[in-house]
Amino acid sequence: MSDLALSKIGGLIKSPEDLSKLDDIRQQFAKEKSTVDIKLSTTTDVQITSINHNLAQLNQTIANLEEIKGGISKFHNTYEESVSSVKDYDLIRRIISINQYLNQVTSLYEDIRRLRGILDTLNRDIINETNIIKDDLSYTLPNILVIHYRYTQIRNFADYLENYSQTLSDDFKSIVYNIISPVRETIRLFDELLNECIMSITESTKIDNFELLYKVVSIILWEDKEDTKLSVMQNLNLIKNDANKRYNDFRFKRRNYRKFFFERFKLTFEDTFNSCVDHYRSDPIGLYDNLQWLEDELMFVYKYLSPLLPKDWQFGAFTEKVFYDKLHQYTMDMINQEPPAEDILRILSYDKKFGNYLKQLEGTAKSIIGDDLKENVLDDYLKNITDKMKEWNDSLMKQETAYFADRVREPEKYPFEQVIEDEDAFNNVLEISVDMTAYVLADFNTPLSMLKQQADVAAESGYSKILVAVIEGWCSAFIARVENFQVVVDEEMDRYFAVFGNEKFLIKESKAKRLFKKRPTIVNVDDLSPEEQQNISRPGLVEYFGALANSFEISGETITSKFIDAYKEKVHTNYHVKISQAFESAAASVNSLNSEVCIAISNIIINDLYVEMCNLFTKHWLEDGMKQTGDAMSATKMTETIFEYLNELRDYCIYTIYQNLCQIFLDRFICAYLKIGFENILLGDGKKINPETQGYKSFASRVQKDAELLFGGLQDLFTIKDKRYLFATVSAIDFLGELGTTPNPMEDIPNLWKFRILPVFYNCSTDYVKAVVYCRKDMDKTQWRTLEPILEDMKVKYHEEVEPPQYPVLTLDDFEFTV
Repeated sequence: MSDLALSKIGGLIKSPEDLSKLDDIRQQFAKEKSTVDIKLSTTTDVQITSINHNLAQLNQTIANLEEIKGGISKFHNTYEESVSSVKDYDLIRRIISINQYLNQVTSLYEDIRRLRGILDTLNRDIINETNIIKDDLSYTLPNILVIHYRYTQIRNFADYLENYSQTLSDDFKSIVYNIISPVRETIRLFDELLNECIMSITESTKIDNFELLYKVVSIILWEDKEDTKLSVMQNLNLIKNDANKRYNDFRFKRRNYRKFFFERFKLTFEDTFNSCVDHYRSDPIGLYDNLQWLEDELMFVYKYLSPLLPKDWQFGAFTEKVFYDKLHQYTMDMINQEPPAEDILRILSYDKKFGNYLKQLEGTAKSIIGDDLKENVLDDYLKNITDKMKEWNDSLMKQETAYFADRVREPEKYPFEQVIEDEDAFNNVLEISVDMTAYVLADFNTPLSMLKQQADVAAESGYSKILVAVIEGWCSAFIARVENFQVVVDEEMDRYFAVFGNEKFLIKESKAKRLFKKRPTIVNVDDLSPEEQQNISRPGLVEYFGALANSFEISGETITSKFIDAYKEKVHTNYHVKISQAFESAAASVNSLNSEVCIAISNIIINDLYVEMCNLFTKHWLEDGMKQTGDAMSATKMTETIFEYLNELRDYCIYTIYQNLCQIFLDRFICAYLKIGFENILLGDGKKINPETQGYKSFASRVQKDAELLFGGLQDLFTIKDKRYLFATVSAIDFLGELGTTPNPMEDIPNLWKFRILPVFYNCSTDYVKAVVYCRKDMDKTQWRTLEPILEDMKVKYHEEVEPPQYPVLTLDDFEFTV
C-alpha cells in the first residue's frame, strides 16, 4: 500500500470509535478507485491516438524524401546534358544577336531615311513656339514638353550614331557626320527656345503665368537627372558599346541643361545691369542713385520666384551673387579711376544701403567694395575730405582777413530775430521777441552751409565714422578761423593804437598798459608815406568788430541749438561723445573770440575816455564838482561818449553780444576809473583823501556825483534786468566815498567789507580796499597790513555762509593795484 493511502487511512481512523465506520470508509475507497480507473483509461486512449498520428506523418516525410532524391537525380542529369551541349546554346545566342542586329539595322535605315523630314517638322514647331513666347509673356507653352520629348529622341539617335561611328573607318565616320549634322541646327533652335523661356520666367511669373516656369523647370530637372545617371554609370564603368542597344534611350554625353539654365539667367541679369550702366555712361556716379530696380528684382526673386524652384538650387543666393558681382566690378572700376571725394562718399553711401538691404533680405550684410578695401577707401576719403576742407578753409580765411582789414564798405546786414529775457516792475520774467538788422561778415553763413551739406551727405552714407570725421574736420577748420580772427583782432588793435592811442594823457603809462595785450607804438600819421598810411587802421573798426562777433555768435548758437542733437541722432551712441566734444569745442572758441572782441571794443571806448579820466581824483576833478567853470562835468562827458558808442552798438549787435559787451566794458571801465584815479592821487596832481573834508568839496560827495551821473546817463541803454549790473558796477565808485571818509576806518572798513561790498561783489579783490587805504591821508601801509588778513578771513567765512549769486558781478574780482 502506498504512503499516500496509509496517510489517508491514518487520518480517517484516529480513535477506537472510528472502527465502527469501516464500511463507510470501504465504500468511499471503492468510489475513488472507480474514478481513478476512468481517468487512467481516458489518458491512455489520448496517448495512443497521438502516437498513431505521429507515425503517419513520419511515413509521409519518408515518401517526400524519396521524391526529392528523384528530383535531384533528374537535375543532375540535366546539368550533365547542358555541359555536354554548350556549343548549341552559343549558337542560339549568336542567332538571336544577329537577328537583333538585323532588326536594329532595319530600324536605323528607316530612321535615317526619315530623319530629315522629322527634323524639319520639329524645327518648325520649335520656331513657332519661340515666336509666340517672344510676343506673349502669358503664353503657357502647351507644346514644349512634347517638343522636348521629340527633341530628346533626336539627340539620343544622334548620340548613338556618333558613338557607334567611333569604331568605323574615316569614310564611314564622314558619312555618319553628314547624317547627323542637321541635328545641330535643331539643338540650336531648341536652346534658343529654352533661352527665350528662361528670359521670360521672371516677367511671366509676375503676371501669374506659372505654367511656363513649371514646364521649364520640369525639363531642367529631367535633363539633370539623366546627366547624373550618365555620370554615375560612367564612373562605375557600366557603359559598354553595344550596337544592339536601343538608341531611343542612348545618351553619350552630358547635356548640362541645368548649367544652361543658370548661365542664361545670369546673362539676363547681367544684360539688364549693363543696360543701366550704358544709360548712365555720361554720369557714372548717377547709377548709384537709380538702383531701385535691382533691389526690387532681388526682392521678387527671394520672395516669389525662389520658393517656386527646387530648394537645393538656392536661386535667391545665385541671383544676389550675379548682381553683387556686377556691382562690385563696377564699383572697383569707379574707385580705380580715383573719383572726387563726393563721388566716393556716394559710393560708400550706397554700399552701406545695399549692405543693409542684403541683411534684411538674407540675414547677411556684404560690402560691394569688399570689407578690407572698404577700410582703405574710407581712410582715403576721410583724408581727401579733410585735406579739401582745410584747403577751402585756408582760402576762406585769406578772403575774410582781407575783407576785414580793407573795410571798403560797411558790413553786410542780416535780419535777425532774437528773444530777450527781461523783467517787469514786479520782477516777473518776460520774454520779448525783437526783430533787428545785425551787422555780419560777408557770406558768414557759408561755412555752416558747407557743414550741413557735407554732414547731411555723410549721414546719408550710413557710416558714423564718416559723419564724425566730417564734423570733427569742420570744427577744426572753424576753430582755425576763430584763431585766425584772434590774431586779426590783435593786429588791428595794434594798428589802431599806433595812431589813436591816448595813453599820453595818463600819469603812469607803465600801469595803464595792463589794459592792453600789447604795448602800442604811437605813430605820427603825417610822418608816414602814402604806402605806410594804407597799412594803418581803417575806419569802421568798431562796426567790423561788431559784425565779427555777431557772425560767430550766430554760428555758435546754430551749432549748439541745431547741429549737436540733429547729428547725434544720426550715429550710434558710441559716437555721441565725439560729436558733442567737437561742436562744444567750436562753440567754446566762439566765446573766447567774442570775449576778445568785446574787450577790444571796450579798450577803444576807454581809450577815448582817457582825456577825461586823466583828471580823476585831481584838484580839477574836485573843482569840476563846484560847477563854476561853466563846462560839463568830466563824468557827464564820459557818459556821453559811452552812450554814443553803446547806443550805436545796440543798433547792429545782437543782444547776446551787446549784453556781454556792456558787462565787459563796465567791468573794465570801472577798474580803469579806479586805477587812474588812485594813481593820480599817489603819483599825479591828486591829493590824498581827507576824511575830515565835508560838503561838496569832500571826496565822498564827488565820487557819489560821478556814480549818479554815470548811472543816470547810461540806464536807458539797458533792460530792466540788465540795469542791476549797471547799478552794481557803478556802486564800486559810490562805495569809495564811505571807504575813503569813514572816521573810524580800522573798525568801519571791515564792516563795510562784510555788509556792503561782499554782498554786491561776491569775490571782490582786497586790492580794491587796499587802494583806498593807501590813498587816505590818515592811513598808511602799516594799517593795511593789519587790515588785509582780517578782510581775507572775513571773505572766506562769508563764502562759507553765503552761496554765490546766480548772476555774479565780476567787476572787482581781478582788480589789482600796485604802487
